[in-house]
Amino acid sequence: MTARALAAVIAVTLLSAAPAAQQPRFRAVTAVVTVSVSVKRGNTAVANLRASDFTLTDSGVPQAIEAVSIESVPIDVTLFLDTSGSTAGKLDEMRHDVQSILQLLRSEDRFRLLTIGDTVNEVVPWVAAGTKVPVAIEPVGGISLIRDALMLALVHRPQPGRRHLIVGMTDRQDCGSVVSSALLHEIAGRSEAVMHLVDYSGSGGDARYRVRGCSPQAAPGGEEVLAGAAERTGGELHGQSRFFRASSIARAFRTIFDDFRQSYVLRYSPEGVTSGGWHPIVVRVPAAGNAAIRARQGYYAN
Repeated sequence: MTARALAAVIAVTLLSAAPAAQQPRFRAVTAVVTVSVSVKRGNTAVANLRASDFTLTDSGVPQAIEAVSIESVPIDVTLFLDTSGSTAGKLDEMRHDVQSILQLLRSEDRFRLLTIGDTVNEVVPWVAAGTKVPVAIEPVGGISLIRDALMLALVHRPQPGRRHLIVGMTDRQDCGSVVSSALLHEIAGRSEAVMHLVDYSGSGGDARYRVRGCSPQAAPGGEEVLAGAAERTGGELHGQSRFFRASSIARAFRTIFDDFRQSYVLRYSPEGVTSGGWHPIVVRVPAAGNAAIRARQGYYAN
């Protein structure tokens, strides 16, 4: 089964299995909630924070944080490259950058690469860090299955003791996805992955990559929906020059990966809150003053 067909099956199953009055759900939430939190002043991470330095509310109710750490745990990294016509002129740079990214990871980390064509393609299946693999990237014009690819990334469940980072390089102009914006937003709220998007496009390739039609077209505001999905996981959208230089993928990835490695991991057992529905989370760090704080926005409890 192709990745796109799998995405369609998952989407249909989620929607058909849910009660009519409820939103679709694909997983239960355990008794312990884990929240990845980035605390930075400018480009520098704020170090040496303790549990007492954080405050966290779940649905407006203060919670007791049971653990806080900057974890050196193995990471599963999913890289998504938007290979639609807008980036067709940069394929050689993409291939080079993928090899560079593999060398950035630690020995215990894992990596996979997704691209888009008429389906979502797993060009590089899960491999150990440092592995040199042949990367075959082909551009396709008029097809941008961005929501399908990001959903496929978000539903990955790493093994216990591992974390999952998703980095998507895309212009966010979706066309042809089976997964709706609403479903992607729902899944982003249920995934424990942290997803970052890099606003990415470049010179087009041969004209044939840009002449194919595509349906369905994304509704207006689709780019903002994708950025919102990233923010829901505790990630964000990173701007980048339209006239990017060689190795810009590797540079953007390094910035995101270093930030992820330096993020704090909070854990707590929810107390005094309802057992179902969406639980908004708010994290503050009074001890850090005006530091910028980025964290998972909430979770669904079944």
